Amino acid sequence: MSGPIAQQITLGELSITALILGEIYDRVEDWFAADQLSDFRSISRLPVICLHISGPGLSILIDACDPRQYPINGVEPLDIQTSLRKIGIHPEDITRVILTHGHHDHFCGVWDLDREAANFPNARHILSAQDWGNGTLTATAQMADGSAANPGPLEKLWQMGLLDLDTCDPPLPPGVSLIDAAGETKGHRVVRISSNGQAFYFLADLFHVPAELNAPDLCPIWADAPALKQSRRLLTQAIIQANAQFMCSHLPEVFSADRFNFPSFLGEP
Repeated sequence: MSGPIAQQITLGELSITALILGEIYDRVEDWFAADQLSDFRSISRLPVICLHISGPGLSILIDACDPRQYPINGVEPLDIQTSLRKIGIHPEDITRVILTHGHHDHFCGVWDLDREAANFPNARHILSAQDWGNGTLTATAQMADGSAANPGPLEKLWQMGLLDLDTCDPPLPPGVSLIDAAGETKGHRVVRISSNGQAFYFLADLFHVPAELNAPDLCPIWADAPALKQSRRLLTQAIIQANAQFMCSHLPEVFSADRFNFPSFLGEP
């Protein structure tokens, strides 16, 4: 088995490609407090998903992982540029790279360490200022990464003037918007995509595993739990109201709004 694993989603005039760029192998049960795990099923492999949005004059990447740093079991670990080209996406055509937050698996593919060059040289890279300070990622933004924490790729972009904080010039097109969703990090944001009356949300790390979708009070130990629960409540209500589809960074499934139609998501925090 070789090559990238991709899924196509049609949203009005836009085409969304969900691309698996590696897998995190971890003891996920260690992510949560012991007293929260009564109904939690251990998971040791989590896919790392990036999204590409294409349309008339549009080529935007959401998050960028280097598959060689998080190889997929049984799949040749190609670099991100090769992975994209294999599914018909040309890295040089990408004009914006939206980085949902400052965790390593979401940005490590922006820079090629072998070539010492940006993987998307014609793109503005957008990151929340809440995860950035003094020319590097904040300590709190790196808290979850442990030994994988390496802000070097973003520091390179910053030094080259390719990293924009909060917004970019020219701005994002009307159908793509960023929504603050603090909790996973202070600057964590989700992406709302809309076209022809249809809406799709990329929730990034608002949820990591199915157990969190079933129990919105289940939060990883590094998160700001009150902020994360508030973000989850607001975003799930927005998804229900828009009857939107959504996807998360580590869940390789497109969900519909009725995934949240039960009391734990509809009540007050």
